[in-house]
Amino acid sequence: MSVQTPMTELKEGEATSTGDSELGALSDDQIPEFNYVTGWREHAILTGIVLGLLFIHLEVTIVATSLVAITDDLGGFGQSSWIFTAYLITYITGLIIWAKLSDFIGRKSASVASLVLFTAFSGACGGAQTMNQLIVFRAFQGAGGSGIYALSLLLLYELGPKRKIPIYTAITTVAITLALAIGPIIGGVIADRASWRWVFLLNVPAGAVTGIVIILAVPRDFPHQGQAHAVPGPGSSVLRAVDFTGALLMLVAIALLITGLEEASTLLSWVEKTVLAPICVAAVVWVAFFLHQRWTTRRQDSGVSLSEPVFPWRFCENRIILGLIISSFMTGAVSNTCIFLLPIRHQTAAGLSAIDAGIRLIPLTAGGPIGAVLGSVLSRNKRVPPLYFAFLGQIMMIMGTVFLSRQDTTGTGSGPSDNQTNWSGIYGLELIVGLGYGFAIATSTVLTPYLVEKRDLAVGTAAPVQFRFLGSAIVIAITTAAGNSKIRDQLLGTLTLGQIQAIFRSSKEINGLPADVQQVVRYYFAEAFGLQMEITLGFAVAGVFASLMMWQRVQARVE
Repeated sequence: MSVQTPMTELKEGEATSTGDSELGALSDDQIPEFNYVTGWREHAILTGIVLGLLFIHLEVTIVATSLVAITDDLGGFGQSSWIFTAYLITYITGLIIWAKLSDFIGRKSASVASLVLFTAFSGACGGAQTMNQLIVFRAFQGAGGSGIYALSLLLLYELGPKRKIPIYTAITTVAITLALAIGPIIGGVIADRASWRWVFLLNVPAGAVTGIVIILAVPRDFPHQGQAHAVPGPGSSVLRAVDFTGALLMLVAIALLITGLEEASTLLSWVEKTVLAPICVAAVVWVAFFLHQRWTTRRQDSGVSLSEPVFPWRFCENRIILGLIISSFMTGAVSNTCIFLLPIRHQTAAGLSAIDAGIRLIPLTAGGPIGAVLGSVLSRNKRVPPLYFAFLGQIMMIMGTVFLSRQDTTGTGSGPSDNQTNWSGIYGLELIVGLGYGFAIATSTVLTPYLVEKRDLAVGTAAPVQFRFLGSAIVIAITTAAGNSKIRDQLLGTLTLGQIQAIFRSSKEINGLPADVQQVVRYYFAEAFGLQMEITLGFAVAGVFASLMMWQRVQARVE
């Protein structure tokens, strides 16, 4: 196998990657450099990364445009956000866990395991017979998807020298652009012309092909191939090094928080016991989680314990990394919430088919990856620090959500009409939001290996992604609860309680109402969307202040 010698001189604050079972317990100067694969292996691994990112991003938009079709078949329109959120809960929790696990069992083994899990439960989702079955299977599918995403980023960072990261990012972002652009159309076609089950079944052959590529191309001891890398330091078993308590606390905290928020969206009330109890308990568990991470980090740094925290307390003490994580949270709150809500808005407020709703989402889903490509390429310009593009992205998201919340979605103000809706304005706003979150994500991806310590690269890679999707899950639940409550309250004066419940079970019930009543109902759905965008706007504004936390006298630049 051909390898190339890595750069050994690093600027202050830069980091190199790790990949050994004991690296996390070592100081930065104890961690060995590693060789880089070249030739066919480099290209094949990059292909595997692209394939993995391609189909998990297709998953997001295809499912988003198929939600109405799924709930029309299985019932439970009021539970529709759980199809998305069940996936996000385990996806969010798994990102850091998979990244840290790969330090112990190796990048290759972790990658293959995550692909198997995702592929198997994609098939299970396709065979689900009830909404509850689908939600459970989506949770396991999300656990596998988080590993694919986390390991793809780690493989990307360790595939070559850091100067190649913007190039790798641009290549993978082109694939993501394609996935997000065609995903809504594929989802619409499947929903209107075939069974929604193909949304999930298509992942099975895609996952199998990607797994074969990873098995054949990634060396067993990646990224230390070709080295007899005896790592200095005390030996430890994998089980002793894993922070099982921290991982469990994080899972429980996320699950309880999202469960409480989802109950609010289902019950249309914030004061029910089943809403307040899990949220309050989640708050206590979050405090316990961070206290445990502080204690575990202190014990690791002092050499008392070999257990490695799933979220090192060093991140909370570093203003720049903390700013990176919080801004990622806000970016996810805006981007994925818009991806989730807009197709539902197009189908309920405007009465469009799933195909039409998917097509009209393209400006948003294509704008994000295009912004990420531009941000990655422009970040290579040493005269312009990548942080500036984060500010640009946050401002664009604010502009887009401001006007989406005020956009006349009905054309007349009295009821929706596809012919009267200002679609060109909506397309432009979707594109602005998409470009904005693309710039923000590119900044996070490019800057991460320059900001975190060597020993924290795995967790540092996953943490911004994890909090980006945590922001998605929380804000999707909040906006869904707020929107559903508003719709219910407004419809009580127009429809009977039974009719309202029927609409929340299946939005197709709207089509059975008299024409004048349909107008009123769709108008209320449009108004609810405006409220949801106002809530999303608040998180977009908070993202600017989070990005300011990353400000330094001398800004980090790509070398």
